[in-house]
Amino acid sequence: MSILQDPPEVKIFLAVYSQEPALNTEVASRLGREFLGGSLGPIDIESRDFPILDTNYYTAEMGPNLLKRYMSFTEHKDPGLLVDMKLLAMDLERQYLSDGKRRINLDPGYIFSGGLVLSTGKFSSHRLYLGRKVWGELTVLYQNKGIYPLPWSYRDYLMPEVKDLLIAMRKAYFKRKKTNTKTS
Repeated sequence: MSILQDPPEVKIFLAVYSQEPALNTEVASRLGREFLGGSLGPIDIESRDFPILDTNYYTAEMGPNLLKRYMSFTEHKDPGLLVDMKLLAMDLERQYLSDGKRRINLDPGYIFSGGLVLSTGKFSSHRLYLGRKVWGELTVLYQNKGIYPLPWSYRDYLMPEVKDLLIAMRKAYFKRKKTNTKTS
């Protein structure tokens, strides 16, 4: 018989993109302040803005020359909160609509010992249903001190600079986890 276990807490991750770098900062900060009453803590690791070069998926809605930024938050949370975070992210996207089109896209997820999980509203055969029309996707694996792709991994997550960033986030996750264990 299986014994049900509480999940380990995870590091909250966010990918945000728009044509406006200042908007990326503003909306990411709002998500951090508004989710669970600001309990995510401050952004602890943040990338530069990367041009989105490998897809035109968002161009019709959001326009060309989109910039994408990756970040993580200090505080660790229950991974089951990812559904709530995705729904808040979608609400924030709606608040910034212009002529019915998004100006910003927010992709929340989390980092844990084994990889990076992103949330989405789109079904695909490799995604697991999390509830309330939200799906989760293991986007990359952490193995042997590196980032490894899966057949569906987005190419930008495999760029050397982004992989280094994800490894730094994972190290920060373990450092915080170790500190929390000592104070418990």
